[in-house]
Amino acid sequence: MPSNALTRREVVAGAAGLSAAALLPARALANDTTVTISSPWGADRPFQQVVDAFNAKGTGVQVVNRLDGDYQEMATKALASIAAGRPPEMMITGWKFGYFASRTLGARDFNEIDAAKAEAIISQFKPQVHDLVNIDGKLIGLPWAMSTPVTWINMDLWREAGLDEDIPMDVSHEWLMEKAAAIEEALGGGSHPTYRSALDLSNNEWTSQAYIQNAGGYIIHGDDVVCDSPEAVAGMAAFAEPVQPGLWKNLDYRAQAQAQIGGAIAIVCTSSARSSSLLDAGYEFKDVMFPSLGGTRNMNSGGNFLAIYARDEELAQASMTFLEFCASKEGQEIWSKVGYLNTSVHDIAPLPLQDAGYAQLAEGLTAETIWPGERGLEGQDVWRQWVARVLEGEVPAEEGMIRAKAELTPLIG
Repeated sequence: MPSNALTRREVVAGAAGLSAAALLPARALANDTTVTISSPWGADRPFQQVVDAFNAKGTGVQVVNRLDGDYQEMATKALASIAAGRPPEMMITGWKFGYFASRTLGARDFNEIDAAKAEAIISQFKPQVHDLVNIDGKLIGLPWAMSTPVTWINMDLWREAGLDEDIPMDVSHEWLMEKAAAIEEALGGGSHPTYRSALDLSNNEWTSQAYIQNAGGYIIHGDDVVCDSPEAVAGMAAFAEPVQPGLWKNLDYRAQAQAQIGGAIAIVCTSSARSSSLLDAGYEFKDVMFPSLGGTRNMNSGGNFLAIYARDEELAQASMTFLEFCASKEGQEIWSKVGYLNTSVHDIAPLPLQDAGYAQLAEGLTAETIWPGERGLEGQDVWRQWVARVLEGEVPAEEGMIRAKAELTPLIG
């Protein structure tokens, strides 16, 4: 799998590009055209502020942000809507569903809608991220959000456990296991009012991919499933290692986020984009890099793109007008408040608690696993299930990865 290497200097430097005013139409249309976006964010998130700022321009296009669940839930709803002849007009689409969006959901090629606008939009982003939204030779999205898994430490719990506050930015899996064991010994057994778990590595396809890549393996390489390689097996075994001694008491992703903000987990390895929600959590958090394995780190990125699915040409053109604003510096500055890494050419200052994310960005990030084939959505589910079986001790890592490959290969072929 090639590395889509990005550095902080490449991401935050560059020309300011086209202004928001230059990108928007010279006059408003007589009657507003309404575009609805299927989104994972509600009205309390910065994406709604982007929508509101755009709507205030009076361009003749009005955008509605509709909360439809997580990436997988949105993709599933979109599939049902398309089958019923009512495709979503726009959808926030996870990069991991790039092939699925193109081949199954029919994401539109921006160049087919308006080639000049397509070039103006994509030029506002660093060339290193263009490949993430060029699928099957088509530009199917605006590269909207990028994050990478990092390590978050609850410093209140850390201090109560009596650990040294001089924490390195570059941590290892061995370091993580040692510190988690010390925290469990000091705070476990119901002796602390909020503490529940020393560690949470986020039981999903994203952090397991990071462990596998840091061990030198991959889940998919090209069109081949290679999760049964010795390197991948070693990475999965390390990923599951904290579970057996009780250092990682597993929670689903939403419950984990609530527990972290509530002061129940001392160390959480999850998205760098969580920085904004931790600033006002009532606890002090420190961000350091995702744990390396044997001194090696080959980190993955994650995120989403803004895609157009509307078949009606007026709605497709209206969607492009909104995307022009999203690509502008004004749109990017509003969006940056959510805590994603800045991948545009616009010079936007980083936020607090983004040091680890940008440190990994400086080292270079690969794409997250992009599940190929028309059944890629099923492939992600299968992978999650096998990761869970390994974590739960149902099967050892080697057997789990062999059986995962056997089940995944026909799905993505």
